Amino acid sequence: MKINLFSKQLCLANFFNFLLVIFLGVKYLKYTENLSGFITYFYMFSSLITHFFILNFFPLLLSLLFSFFTKSKLLSKLIFSFLSILIILYLQIDLLVFSQFRYHLSPIVFKLVFGKRATDIFHFSTINTTIAILYLIVLILLEILIFYISSKLSKKLPNLKIKLILVIVGFLLVGTNFIYAWADASRYRPIAQMKNIYPVFYPLTSESLFRKLNLINKHEIEKNTLLSRSYSKSLINYPLKPILSENSQKKNIIFIVIDSWRFNCMTENITPHIFELSKRSQVFQNHKSGSNMTTGGIFSLFYAIPATYYDNFTGLQVSPVFFNEILKQGYTLSILSSSTLENPPFNKNVFSGIQNLRLESNGNSPSERDKDIYNEWIKFINGYDSKENTQFFSFLFFDSAHGFDYPSDFPVKFKPTLDEVNYIALNNDYNPIPFYNRYKNSLNYIDGLIGNILKKLEEKKLLESSIVVITGDHGQEFNDNKKGYWQHGGNFSDYQIGTPLIVFDTSRPAKTYTHLTLHYDIIPTLMNTVLGVTNQYYDYSVGQNLYDCKNRKWFICGYNQKYAIIEKNMIINVYSSGMYDVVDKKLNPVNENTLDFSVIKDAVIENSRFYHTSKK
Repeated sequence: MKINLFSKQLCLANFFNFLLVIFLGVKYLKYTENLSGFITYFYMFSSLITHFFILNFFPLLLSLLFSFFTKSKLLSKLIFSFLSILIILYLQIDLLVFSQFRYHLSPIVFKLVFGKRATDIFHFSTINTTIAILYLIVLILLEILIFYISSKLSKKLPNLKIKLILVIVGFLLVGTNFIYAWADASRYRPIAQMKNIYPVFYPLTSESLFRKLNLINKHEIEKNTLLSRSYSKSLINYPLKPILSENSQKKNIIFIVIDSWRFNCMTENITPHIFELSKRSQVFQNHKSGSNMTTGGIFSLFYAIPATYYDNFTGLQVSPVFFNEILKQGYTLSILSSSTLENPPFNKNVFSGIQNLRLESNGNSPSERDKDIYNEWIKFINGYDSKENTQFFSFLFFDSAHGFDYPSDFPVKFKPTLDEVNYIALNNDYNPIPFYNRYKNSLNYIDGLIGNILKKLEEKKLLESSIVVITGDHGQEFNDNKKGYWQHGGNFSDYQIGTPLIVFDTSRPAKTYTHLTLHYDIIPTLMNTVLGVTNQYYDYSVGQNLYDCKNRKWFICGYNQKYAIIEKNMIINVYSSGMYDVVDKKLNPVNENTLDFSVIKDAVIENSRFYHTSKK
């Protein structure tokens, strides 16, 4: 295939960019597991070549088309360079996200990053910004160098054998898609796992064809369809029965939630004021959130059902029965969140039934916004008169620990500590101690604010007549399992889903509980003991009474895109594709022959009973 000199130059430049793209693509392979056999390794090689060849091909194709129609070489080069840099940047950012959280850039991630008040969620230091700018400059200079080299080589090299290259890539592409279709149909996970590993990867599937050709194990398929069964989600069936209540106790209810509060960080050293309250409270030492992220953590806390329902409940703006009930019973509400309630859109699910909702807080940092919600709550409580007003419900959501933030003049207690967090530097070899200390200092700052809140309640003689719930939305990891995971959202180990829970309730003796409790249990307990709801918990939750020490064999944890069925000694990760993998509590792969599929079946039922379901 003969091409003109300029087209040859673009093809050579595309080849050099392909080497850069492949260099990034290879890095995804370290997240694969259980590789064995010739066919698996052949698939790894061929899918790597073909997938990233296609990604890298778009700049060449569009620039060649633009050159053909406009005859402008300069603009064609600019389009080619811009798109090439864009693809490399996308892969580099995706790798950073995937290395820490194990999910790819997607519409929901872009919404979180670029949505309203995105800095409430993602905090970037000066060094992060500087590195990003330098990286972009290097890429621009590299593109200039690539075009210079390509210009020189295009005049010296003979025919580039473009047709042969396309034939080889085409052959590999057909082969990889056929292999993947077989692996997907037979649930051969060493290959099928790649759908979750590569970004924007949409391989061919054809289970019906493989069934007809009798090329798959039908028994294996029937067993695994439990994980990929889909349901019609057009109508929500929540609650299952109308909520009825009588003889409510009419106590004030106060929820204090700390973003990213790790399960072992409620101590006399780190959080002395909370620790002091815990001596008079019910302390649950084996407590787990309903998710490893804020969206699912807050959702599971107030709905008492898994966050796998999140998207549908948000789209229909279904309010939790808990808030419906406290509004019905005439509670005064004070909802105060340091981070915005619009991103994630809690104003469209958890708090959708609340009028005049305060959506944002003032401040340029998490610690400033935490101080702002503290000040707002002090104003609220100073204006509250227990003799004239009805009981109140307060929700305070502190964000400093999530942002590893505290005021510049705050006396740091834990040293050595980081001056600022360089998220790009986080890897499996990074020293966690200074990072962990900064996190503990931020918790210590929040504890001071909470201490003042508790003091104010006692001054106004309101503490004894209140139920105070203090917990986190999820946990926080500092590469504890030595798998390269940092912060949260990446796995469902105890470090990312375990969080403290303290309930101050004077109607019960101070006591420490060690049985497994979940976010799903808090609302049913309050609905029954405080609000006088007579319904069975099953009607509106998947939880049980916090004080019920009945053993749990499993529970669901996660959100729409990825959730887990968590048992005592294993974690079954379930992806939106229906594929799954199994690890132990240290995230090491587990032999799937140990799976109890009756548990998976029960989890599937649990995950759908608040829908009017119909099998597709």
